Amino acid sequence: MDPRELNELLEAAKRGDYSKLEEVKNMVSEEDYQKALAIFNEYSNKSEEEILKELGRLKNIVPNQKQIIDTMIPFLDEEQKAKLDKILEMLDNY
Repeated sequence: MDPRELNELLEAAKRGDYSKLEEVKNMVSEEDYQKALAIFNEYSNKSEEEILKELGRLKNIVPNQKQIIDTMIPFLDEEQKAKLDKILEMLDNY
């Protein structure tokens, strides 16, 4: 999945649009699809503030978060990098 498709999927999740999630179904195992669907359902009705709080909580649990982020950065375009920087900055407050 290229970055554009991933962005479309994330935007669809924000809107509660399940059609994009169906497109992913053929790319992953049934188990992973069910996990993604559960996460999609869990977060689709939450506010940005609630999601940021949850991400802030998870930030403290994930031991290798810096390594994960560093691995993702080369695949991001400049706009995505700016969004990531903004989110990481916001998470510092949680």
